[in-house]
Amino acid sequence: MKTGIFGGAFNPVHNGHLHLIDELSRIPMYPAMQSIDRLLIIPTANPPHRTGAEFADGEDRINMLRLALTNPKCEVSDIEFNLKGKSYTYHTLKALKKLYPDDEFYLFMGSDQLLAFKTWYKYEKILKLAQVVGFSRSKDDNEAMRQFLIENESLGIQAIVASPYEMSSTKIREAVRNGEDISKYVPEAVAEYIKEHGLYV
Repeated sequence: MKTGIFGGAFNPVHNGHLHLIDELSRIPMYPAMQSIDRLLIIPTANPPHRTGAEFADGEDRINMLRLALTNPKCEVSDIEFNLKGKSYTYHTLKALKKLYPDDEFYLFMGSDQLLAFKTWYKYEKILKLAQVVGFSRSKDDNEAMRQFLIENESLGIQAIVASPYEMSSTKIREAVRNGEDISKYVPEAVAEYIKEHGLYV
């Protein structure tokens, strides 16, 4: 089975995420040029780069994802919340390989992450566990990502064309604190969940 992996804070999940998730689930992947069979959406539990950012509880972020996702190929995974210590992608992939030993993994990452990939913990071992697939987060990133792929051709990283999403979870949290309407940024069920549970106020 071809299994895609898309991780992030999803704090909260918004319409930009959902647009991208839908695209990732349908884009043909090399070499067979078939789309993935399923896409695991993995909210980050304890990212190594985490600072004082305002994180909703993991259970809340998982619940919001499950409310938002309607794509039948997508599954929300809480795997990182079952691992100890910082949430390094290498550890997550090792745990996924134990769960799904016969799966072929595709690790999707935005251009901002891709450009820093060689600084990641055990990045060379990540490449042995999954096919890394980069996508541009904005039009301005296209050239930088292209140059990275040329300079690091030996890594075997793939790139795909996906419509960039220009939406910020940070701005949505700010809007909630300011009492503004966020219905145009997130699905109705997510907006209601945030209000009912008093998140980001």
